[in-house]
Amino acid sequence: MDLSPYKSLLDKLVPLSYHQDLDVLVDHLLPEADQATRFHLQAEVRRLTSPCLRVLDLRSLFPDQCRLVRHHGLDHMLPASLEARFSSLLDDYHGDYTRGLYETLIAELAALRKQPSRLNTLPWYLPTMGTRRKENRLRFVTPVLLHLGEERLRANSLDISAGGLLVHLAEPRPLPEQLPVSFPELAHQPGLGCLANPKRYRLTPQPEDPRRLKMQRIEDDAGWQQALQQFVDQSRPRYGLDAEDLYTTALAQCWGQALLETSLSLSLFFDEAGELQEVMANRHGHKTLAQWQQASPGDLLGTLLPPERILKMGGQPRQPLLLYSFRHQGKSQPYYFVADQHELEQQQAYSAFVNEGLRAGTLHSYYLSIRPLTFADQAFDTLDQQGLARLQRLKWHLWLTPMPALPSPVSGEVQLQQLAPFIRNARPRPVTLTPLGLQASKRQEARFKYQSEVELNLGGRTIRGQTEDLSNSGLKITLTQPERLDLPCLVGVSLTELGKRSRQWKLKELPYRVVNQSGDGKVLHLHIEGASEAHPGYQFFSALLEQNQDKLRARPDTHHKPAWLTWLNRQALQQPPSPTFMLGRNDGGFYVQGAIACLAQEALMSFLSNEYRQAHFSRLVSRQLLQSMITSLLRPDGRSHLTMEIWTASAAEDPDKHWLLVDPDAERRALLLEPRYAGELRVSLLILNRLQLRQVDYAVPERDSLTQAALHKTQQLEQQLAELAALCQVFDITGLVRRRQCLNGPAAAPAPLPGSAG
Repeated sequence: MDLSPYKSLLDKLVPLSYHQDLDVLVDHLLPEADQATRFHLQAEVRRLTSPCLRVLDLRSLFPDQCRLVRHHGLDHMLPASLEARFSSLLDDYHGDYTRGLYETLIAELAALRKQPSRLNTLPWYLPTMGTRRKENRLRFVTPVLLHLGEERLRANSLDISAGGLLVHLAEPRPLPEQLPVSFPELAHQPGLGCLANPKRYRLTPQPEDPRRLKMQRIEDDAGWQQALQQFVDQSRPRYGLDAEDLYTTALAQCWGQALLETSLSLSLFFDEAGELQEVMANRHGHKTLAQWQQASPGDLLGTLLPPERILKMGGQPRQPLLLYSFRHQGKSQPYYFVADQHELEQQQAYSAFVNEGLRAGTLHSYYLSIRPLTFADQAFDTLDQQGLARLQRLKWHLWLTPMPALPSPVSGEVQLQQLAPFIRNARPRPVTLTPLGLQASKRQEARFKYQSEVELNLGGRTIRGQTEDLSNSGLKITLTQPERLDLPCLVGVSLTELGKRSRQWKLKELPYRVVNQSGDGKVLHLHIEGASEAHPGYQFFSALLEQNQDKLRARPDTHHKPAWLTWLNRQALQQPPSPTFMLGRNDGGFYVQGAIACLAQEALMSFLSNEYRQAHFSRLVSRQLLQSMITSLLRPDGRSHLTMEIWTASAAEDPDKHWLLVDPDAERRALLLEPRYAGELRVSLLILNRLQLRQVDYAVPERDSLTQAALHKTQQLEQQLAELAALCQVFDITGLVRRRQCLNGPAAAPAPLPGSAG
């Protein structure tokens, strides 16, 4: 029944229902109502006055404004305006936190979010592998005894794990760094009696609240470990915190996926000798790599980034580098010129190099950042043998980001001979571009889940296992014990269980080839050996699947994301190419949904942060400017990205006087480049691209786990991703802009290269 016409009546009934009989109130205020209406009104009043257990935590929407509001055991985080409203509503609801109070605040919050405001600030997301706790924990309140000599200090737990504890004291007091702890109430439960005997914990006070203590158990005890682990495992379905951890991890990984798939930056991976091994191509990668192409996109990357340059950059991995290149068409062959900023400065050839590249019309500049790869992470443990072999040879990861075009050249002469040290011999080599989306499955035919006992004959040894899935030409088998095999290798497969049911088929010693191994050696991936038409296994499984498809459940495995590609994606996100802002859009306009930090650019990070070390996008971009940028991207001119220079400066004689100019003209550029602004000038390059949910494949493993752990968190994640509207990368190009001013002019006519005529 629609109760919206009775909204004002319900507002009167709710506070009065605490003091008068509800039937009498309805009779008095709505005497003409029928029985059904009376019933629905009374049910709605009882619903609105029932207790609510949802915590109001609005820190993500109002950072730096929320403060703790405690009420009947629940800790809410509200801004001042909603805190006052919360207190006034408590008077209407007899001092109780009810569903009606909660729904009223949520409705007012929705109206508040529609009001225009500045772009919000929020904490930086530091690139990591996501939140992965070493052990499960519970949000569980139970008495805890802190043993201080003869004194027993009583406290309450806030969350519990097998090795750690968060405790709340009634009053703050000084405590030793280590002290024994026991659980008197938990010890009464079956199997947990040992928790009454105190064990030693190390204490870490929390400066924001001295009554909250983080504690870590330092005294090993097998009984305690087993008892606490048993208690956590039994109680996790009701009290676990895994859903919150999974949510933050999945959200951060989805942001990273958007950065990988849609930004201009490309991820390149090199081995320890500096040779290029992997190129992760995003949606715009082919256009970028087409600048270095003879037979296929990117096959001249070895010319742009030869091993000696990679190894030289590896000596200073935290120093980003600007690289310049251009192609000069000689009489008989093209010549490739490549040099970085430092080389050009040492040779005093920056002006000549850039102007000659501009004259040739093939000048390109790139922003490079490199770091060594680290293999000590949990995702590396999930790789199969082929993935390990593919990734263990990698040593360096490099982000390559094309910079916008430089200004037009000016007239003058260039001594092209001084550019001879920067000529690079073309090193075309085949390059395999790895798309970042979902990969095609190696098995093209349908796969069916089916478990059946099998025996494998391997070098005279018999190994037992069972099938996990099967198809006409392949099997996936799980062994009882891990095996170390040299792949690929031949095995004889005997279908022991299926052979008993199908005696007319000879299902012993079927020839298969082991093509891959995973699961720490316990999972084998097999393919038939020889022609399919003559293979008895192919013939048997073709007949089996044709007759029993309705009884077997097919695996939707036509697409999958290999573990090695997931590992490469996450390694790429350990050090993004630049500070990156994820921008959302809702009814209230644009807001900063997330900010990915780039620790390699400390000065730029400091500039983009406020005094609380939070991301401060509005320092560069106003809401009106962002709206105009997005509007430009929506125009039907085919542009996927928008670049913009933002100049900020302050006067030395008046530090309070600041300038913020967007793409300033030549006259203003010259003014801000004067020596009096030399120490304060900063030029930031913004690369903005518009996002839509359908443009990005959020294939992250944590998302599936989140769906199983908490449906409401999955819905919250999907809502945020649906609001994701744009991605903005910020680069510091102050040095590049300063050097633009010292350009000499190009040659008036095409200048010959050494040893060529044109």
